[in-house]
Amino acid sequence: MRKNHKPSRPENDGHRGYSALELLVVMMVSLIIAALTIPNFNQIRRNLRISGDARDLNGAINQAKLQAAADFTWARVYGDFTNPRLSTFHVEVWNKALNGGAGCWQTVGDPIAAAPFVRCTVAGTSPVQTMSDQVTFGFGGAGAPPPNTQTKGIAQASPCQNIAGGNGTTANTGCIVFNSRGMPINWGNGTPTPDDAFYITDNTVVYGMTVGPTGISQIWAAQANGGTGGSWYHK
Repeated sequence: MRKNHKPSRPENDGHRGYSALELLVVMMVSLIIAALTIPNFNQIRRNLRISGDARDLNGAINQAKLQAAADFTWARVYGDFTNPRLSTFHVEVWNKALNGGAGCWQTVGDPIAAAPFVRCTVAGTSPVQTMSDQVTFGFGGAGAPPPNTQTKGIAQASPCQNIAGGNGTTANTGCIVFNSRGMPINWGNGTPTPDDAFYITDNTVVYGMTVGPTGISQIWAAQANGGTGGSWYHK
């Protein structure tokens, strides 16, 4: 009788594994892919950081507008430009009852500001929101404001009135102030203003948060170092 049988194979043929050459090829392909994707990943992460800060700052602007109407008082967004590597902002309301009845600015969300531990804003102690690493207040080289916004040229919001009020201002700060009707005003005389804005940059792009005379805020973006010909686009 004839028997059918398969040709014999080496017993270890199915467990041969990978050769050193094959491993080197896989490693080289992986390194090439990583080299191509890491710059894109860093750019995406950078864009997400500054766009998130722009949304947070614009949210603070809208919060101040609503807070002023809800408390029937003034409210402001306070931007601190003192430390270019650690830019911060927060929302404050004008509390007429504090400071011996003379009034003062009070940080929204300050746990000690709530009754019965009522207090005015305390610089360096009251809570603030810090922007992302490498994101600061600045124009990023932009030489002109977004179209149909600031009438007097590109500029940060006016310096903030001192915590206790009066005519004095705090250096290296900018404040957008709203009255009880939700309109941006010049705190010195209470008149509406169309020129309030904050600008932030990471030296690659620049974002602008502008506030119109009716209190409507907009977010804009442009490439940094675009000069007066830089092209702003609405976000």
